[in-house]
Amino acid sequence: MTTGATDRMAALEARVRLLEDKDELRALRDAYHGCINDGRYGEIADLFVDDAYVKLGYLAEYRGRAAIDAGFQGMGARERFFIRQYIHSHRITVDGDVASGHSYLDAKYGRFGVSYLVAGRYDDRYVRTSDGWRFQEMTIDFDFTVPAAVGWTGDERHYLKPKG
Repeated sequence: MTTGATDRMAALEARVRLLEDKDELRALRDAYHGCINDGRYGEIADLFVDDAYVKLGYLAEYRGRAAIDAGFQGMGARERFFIRQYIHSHRITVDGDVASGHSYLDAKYGRFGVSYLVAGRYDDRYVRTSDGWRFQEMTIDFDFTVPAAVGWTGDERHYLKPKG
């Protein structure tokens, strides 16, 4: 093979690897929301590295897989709780064995018979492990968390935010 052909082959292999990495990272993000939507809270911690960090806006903050597991298991144990999350516009940047991404959330949340509209943006950092890509950090900033009856255009944008 000539040097030019070798270079083209290496470039092609790098492009394929990038596409595969992005596909795996989208599958990771989808797996998280699948666990939430299907009520499989006990599987969520496996999507994170041991020292991962999660900040769910003003609702929760977890450091390490044990805390992540306890936090999400607790979420699933809530009484009269319902949630569905829908993600779109997942953008990913890969740099070797680390990556970053962001995606937008549209969620429906219900508790004790009150329905909420939720929107926000997830920002993630990922790391490649021997078991595949995992979350290193996941944060979300909420645009609004409002009762459906009120709507998202009212004066108050965060009805779920703890007072004080």
